[in-house]
Amino acid sequence: MSITVRQKQILDILSERIFITVEELSKLTFTSSSSIRRDLTYLQNNGLVKRSHGGVSLPEPLNGVASFYDRTRKSIKEKRLIAQKASVLLQDGQSIILDSSSTASFLLPYIAKKKGVTVFTNNLSTAISAIELGINTHSLGGSSANGSLALSGAETYTALSNIRADILFFSSQSINSEGVISDSTEEENYVRLLMLKSANKSVFLCDSKKFDTSSVYRLCNINDVDVAVFDSEYKNLNTICNLL
Repeated sequence: MSITVRQKQILDILSERIFITVEELSKLTFTSSSSIRRDLTYLQNNGLVKRSHGGVSLPEPLNGVASFYDRTRKSIKEKRLIAQKASVLLQDGQSIILDSSSTASFLLPYIAKKKGVTVFTNNLSTAISAIELGINTHSLGGSSANGSLALSGAETYTALSNIRADILFFSSQSINSEGVISDSTEEENYVRLLMLKSANKSVFLCDSKKFDTSSVYRLCNINDVDVAVFDSEYKNLNTICNLL
């Protein structure tokens, strides 16, 4: 999914306003109302805004989980560093699973530099961005719950059962000092569990703001993962997992 400069400006304005009219956006961006409406249609179709009579707002988080766009704007410096570190694990010709996390999507520019790679993902935004970068991309299919860009369901499960990828890059909302990786979304947690079973090598991507936190649904222990990539040292963590 590509975002124009003006569309990003609209989203930035909405991050500071609960609701804004088309006319106000037109004045703030020095753009015609018709152009603003076209931008809003595009943003709405990609699940980034919620339109109502006379104006627009940001969609409410589902079950307390921020939208994919919101997540890509958080901890950007940390996620870029994590992606840079994790990129040493990329090789020509790999088959790669990327989960629905925004952290995994930061690997795309590095993946695009490799030859003959194939990416599998259940995130529509990640899939579109990968295609735009010229990466051979397969959407894992499935259905979208409440406008989420992360697909899940029987079609997703079947697709994962039919592939064996070289490497999986995934993230989650929480990790505690005992190494328990967890998330607040049961469905995405289950999809990640299937991804772990469908890859020869697993790589956990996690920024330091998630350290010493816990969410309701347990995914696995970090000792079950081959490699973990952090933006800074996790001093309280005792693990046999290879750390980058």
